[in-house]
Amino acid sequence: MAIRPARSWGVLPGAILLTDSDDFSRASCRPNKTRELVFYCANTHCGASHHAAEKAILAGYKNVKVMPEGIAGWVNAGKQTQSL
Repeated sequence: MAIRPARSWGVLPGAILLTDSDDFSRASCRPNKTRELVFYCANTHCGASHHAAEKAILAGYKNVKVMPEGIAGWVNAGKQTQSL
């Protein structure tokens, strides 16, 4: 789940874009609460992904992670992104 990543970077393939960490409605449409959810922001300076992950856990999701380096870390590692 992407929390407002920089538009020029795109998103991780298959990501669902959340407008902010309180916009959990798109994430909660996933009925399988054991499926992995990975939240990320643009970079390490943003904490919205941690907030969204906490909300997911409170909503009953069991396999929740945060990618602390965000999309910047993903791109810097040479990984592919998908256009918005």
